[in-house]
Amino acid sequence: MNPPRSGFAGRVIVVADEDRAVAGLVIETLLDDGHAVFQAYDGLSAVELALGLKVCDLVISNTRVGGVAGLELIHELRGELPDLPILYLANHGRSWTGLERQLPADVPVLREPFTAEDLRAAVHPLLTAGRGSQPGPSGARRQDIAGSPGPVSPPPGHLRHKRP
Repeated sequence: MNPPRSGFAGRVIVVADEDRAVAGLVIETLLDDGHAVFQAYDGLSAVELALGLKVCDLVISNTRVGGVAGLELIHELRGELPDLPILYLANHGRSWTGLERQLPADVPVLREPFTAEDLRAAVHPLLTAGRGSQPGPSGARRQDIAGSPGPVSPPPGHLRHKRP
């Protein structure tokens, strides 16, 4: 393993992406940076994993994970952990403009294809904001790594998973 490349190493991150190449790049980059990474292969598992961990500093999710839309995953997580940072990965070549408008204002979007450095640039501010279980800044606008911010989304509650 290489020495961590950043000053924010040692965070706990859940990654949910069905594309093995994308998940591989994300996981390898995060591990190289010294983070503990947990991989989920579907949306419900990602929610259960993030909620079941003692600490979860960030969730990185794709637009569709194991039959569960990434937006549903975001709503369910935010219903239980409203200040949990989430990075949304947008599939390359997929039209998702309507979905983009439904994302919470503070969920940045990283559009595929992206490099390890693009990922680091998207992850760093989420981990350095000190959010996790701490309250985040109110009124923050969603940052689209490749575009403009979008409006706030409807309330959570789509996945039927409830924290014990």
